[in-house]
Amino acid sequence: MRIAELANIFLLVALASGSEQQAALVQTLNVFDNRKTPDFVQRGELQLFTDGTAQYHSIGIQQPPQLSLANELAEQKIDPTLYTVIVQPQNSNNDSADFVLSIRRCRLNTDAKRLEETFVVHQKDNGDVFHIDYDAGKSENCARKEGKNQQPSSDPTVLSRVLVSQQKQGPVPKLAAAANIDVSTGKEVQPEPQKSFLAKYWYYLIPIVFLLLLGGEEPQQEGNNRR
Repeated sequence: MRIAELANIFLLVALASGSEQQAALVQTLNVFDNRKTPDFVQRGELQLFTDGTAQYHSIGIQQPPQLSLANELAEQKIDPTLYTVIVQPQNSNNDSADFVLSIRRCRLNTDAKRLEETFVVHQKDNGDVFHIDYDAGKSENCARKEGKNQQPSSDPTVLSRVLVSQQKQGPVPKLAAAANIDVSTGKEVQPEPQKSFLAKYWYYLIPIVFLLLLGGEEPQQEGNNRR
């Protein structure tokens, strides 16, 4: 009995280690923001895994890299009243792939020790990210009257949550037949009602019936002549 229990424990450990090995890192997105400085400074990464999960990883360095804004992004006027987060795919030279996420800066005004934020990463079937939603703080915090820059009254710890939403194929309509549209009126032409067999081929049946009736009388006349 003791050996069986140990075998079960080793089996569970093997399954757990196997599941951990399957969840490999497939994509990393760098996260920049302008919360503390006018420039966009990297503060963390969004890490996407093969099992459809994701997590936020803080880089935690004293001199984080700054984002060199591309020409297209530099032409956009960043509103100073907005807190802007820029998510950039790692190892990508395509500036158009950057995701610019903005919320009202006053939502960050809080005296609480914790500030919650949520990233929702939308992926296609092949794993490509095509959209990201972002939310942080609370709308009630905008009722606070801070300074002109609307800086938060404290430096709370940011708790980041990352959700992954897979793109799903919508329902496909099944049409029995294509609609017949009248070009002149633009309205659908109603199909003609189905006719019965007699209604369709009555003009073929009448001559056949007439011939059958005439063919049945001739043998009777020949029999009378023989008598």
